Amino acid sequence: MDRGIFDALCWFNWLVGKNKFDERNFKDIERFLVMTRWRSVIDFIYVFTANPKVSLEREFSTLLTRKMGSIMHPDILMSYKETIEYSKKKYTDLFKTIEGIDTSGTVLNELNYKVTKNILDILERNTSEKIGYLNRDAVPRLDIWFPFDKIDILRDLEFDIRSKVEDDDKKLQPIPILVITNKEKTRVLVAKKNKKQTPPDSPESKKLLLYFGGHIREEDRIESEKKDLLSVSRYALHREVKEETGIDYYPDREYSPICIWDGSNDKSKKHLAMCYVMETDLDTLKPKIDKNEFANSGNTRSGKVLDVQKIEEIQDDLEAWGKIIFKNILNSSSKQMEIDLRVG
Repeated sequence: MDRGIFDALCWFNWLVGKNKFDERNFKDIERFLVMTRWRSVIDFIYVFTANPKVSLEREFSTLLTRKMGSIMHPDILMSYKETIEYSKKKYTDLFKTIEGIDTSGTVLNELNYKVTKNILDILERNTSEKIGYLNRDAVPRLDIWFPFDKIDILRDLEFDIRSKVEDDDKKLQPIPILVITNKEKTRVLVAKKNKKQTPPDSPESKKLLLYFGGHIREEDRIESEKKDLLSVSRYALHREVKEETGIDYYPDREYSPICIWDGSNDKSKKHLAMCYVMETDLDTLKPKIDKNEFANSGNTRSGKVLDVQKIEEIQDDLEAWGKIIFKNILNSSSKQMEIDLRVG
């Protein structure tokens, strides 16, 4: 991303240092530029520099004139280079990786090789997705349906490659999910997984889902101010719901989700649902369901809003979490218990 966030930070720091920009407005802009929402999607920052003499030689090599400009001047270039070095130190803890490369005496092909290799390494890491997990023995087993505050999780999340976590029976995977319903809880947005993207042994395979959400990734911990499970889950929920539906939703900080822990099969007992509820006007909601992850053919119910009465007729089509949500959250005639859920 050329001319990205870090580039802007360097320029504004330079302007302040030259008394060309006031400190108060700079602080406002700086807070905006270093928002976790922007920083969380940046894996690597390259800072390419050169000494002023080399910079000017490169600038004039393709020009007919050698007249210096207001920026392309030795003194200005040196002061800006110093600002870049200062900014690298100032923001190093805010970004995942900042690497400075002095290109003054670098052979172009060698530089291209190094940068390309680093980018390929990043892509490899990203394809080896790391997800969050808890020590299963450290989480007390309560009912299949219980408030989050009933469990005492003192340890922060740990992360490992998804395949390793999925294969380990001692690792419990928290899954933030969101039920999108109306205020009366008589209608709900539903979905069905794309069969090409869902393993046949998945509890969600060929089932109607009353929720959206997914695993907590390592980058969610970076975006979250705190590292505890509840804090990180809020950012994971926003990312997952945004990816799957195009909807922006952040739960209130005081919101405590309801947990669902289904031990009826080997796959489900490795996953702990953290269920949030979003009450909204479903008539004006315009979700954009991810067509790669969810079924989208014309005759499917996926991506549509269904009345509770209709869902009651097709309860067998729901997977285990959906059945619990239907009975305990939605305003159905078969509702077995009332739980006061505060909606963010």
